[in-house]
Parts: sequence; structure tokens; C-alpha cells
Amino acid sequence: MSPHPTTLLGLVLCLAQTIHTQEGALPRPSISAEPDTVIPPGSPVTFHCWGPVGVHTFRLERENRSQYRDNYDVSLVSPFLSGATFRIDSVSEDSAGHYRCLYYKASRWSQHSEQLELVVKGTVADTEASGFDLL
Repeated sequence: MSPHPTTLLGLVLCLAQTIHTQEGALPRPSISAEPDTVIPPGSPVTFHCWGPVGVHTFRLERENRSQYRDNYDVSLVSPFLSGATFRIDSVSEDSAGHYRCLYYKASRWSQHSEQLELVVKGTVADTEASGFDLL
């Protein structure tokens, strides 16, 4: 089975950051969203966070540091990459905003990933027409 394109993107971003990171500093994590960053209301979205092997916890933050979710269910994606997912089963206008990841490893938190903007746009009818399954 071939790796998913977003998994490959995460691997490339993490490896590139690792190469450019000074020894001792934690590499910057990466973030992506499936199926896309523009989602009709009522549709699901899954955020993927990636970092180096050995991550204990991934955190998904929204807008500011006061809104976050931690995920301790970290999986090994490759010999060099670990990851975690965060799912929103049914997005609403309240779900829209800027998201970013960070991780906990070696008794410290990493720097933040780049921001990802989630846009909730359209109507429930658009969702049904696009083939998304409502949950």
C-alpha cells in the first residue's frame, strides 16, 4: 500500500526542518487537513500533525493558546516520522479559524507548526452534492 500524499508531505516537511535545525533544538512540526482546508458546514475534517520519532504528545491549538486538544495516541508513520490525528465530526462556522500543532518530546515542547486556516463555507446542500457523508 502506498503512503497517502499528505503523509509524504508531512515527512518531507519534517525532514527538511530537521536538516535545518541546530543540534539540540526540536524540529518544527507540520500540519495538514483532510479532505481540505475549505469545508462545507456539517462535514468532517481531520487534522494531521507530524513530528520526529519519539514524540510523547501532540497538541492542536486553535487561534490562541487557550483553546487546544492533546493527543497521546502517537503513531509511528515511518522510521523518521511520528504523527497524530484530530477529528472534528461536523464542522460549523464556529470551527473556522487558524490551527497549529506542537509536540512534547524530551521534557519540552516544540515550536509551533505553520498556521493552517480552516474555512467553513457553503451550505448543507453543497455538502450533499459534493459527496461528503454527513455524520
